[in-house]
Amino acid sequence: MHRRFKAVLLFALTGFGLLGSSFAENPQVTVSVYNDVEVSPDTLTQAEQRAANIFLRAGFDVTWLNCAQMNGGTAACNEMDEPAHLSLRITSQVARSTSDTAFGVAFLASDGTGRYGDVFWKRAQELHANSKVDLALILGSVMAHEMGHLLLGSNAHAISGIMRAHWESTELRRIAMGTLLFLPEQRRRMGKRMAGSRTVLISSLRGCSSILPAQRCCSS
Repeated sequence: MHRRFKAVLLFALTGFGLLGSSFAENPQVTVSVYNDVEVSPDTLTQAEQRAANIFLRAGFDVTWLNCAQMNGGTAACNEMDEPAHLSLRITSQVARSTSDTAFGVAFLASDGTGRYGDVFWKRAQELHANSKVDLALILGSVMAHEMGHLLLGSNAHAISGIMRAHWESTELRRIAMGTLLFLPEQRRRMGKRMAGSRTVLISSLRGCSSILPAQRCCSS
């Protein structure tokens, strides 16, 4: 009887350990990337690695779908069923209404939700030329910033960190060092919004949904 009790206890502890490890997994963010300006594969890979590392430091895992380079895989790029499936387009086009200091734009609905963002390639190139900071690191940081807008919602800018509205010499140094990151409060906010979005998705699948008018959120 005593041995049987020990075996059951060991099994229970092992089960709880496995269960705990599954709960400890980082939330997953999937990003469809449309490389309209044909950024070189090396630069884009390094940029994605930088953005992924910024999110990893915040407790999120990122999976990239390089849609312009996929053969027969476009369906995966367009499957936007998951709340944390975002879409980024690296483009040379900048809308006239966009601020001269903006490096991208996130398209948000009136409730602050959004899936789609643009990254302005020429602005990233200009910042690289003026600062001498590696172009891939700048591009990756801008990508992370726009993803932050989509996951944080309205009023996402902060006085410091990756979500600062205007990047100056301090931010550029931190980009070069790999220390321009999300703030702790932003990490919690993104996690909370992602959990809430999953609840909304489940409700939508049960027959409750809404479509809201889009607005643009310009950012550095």
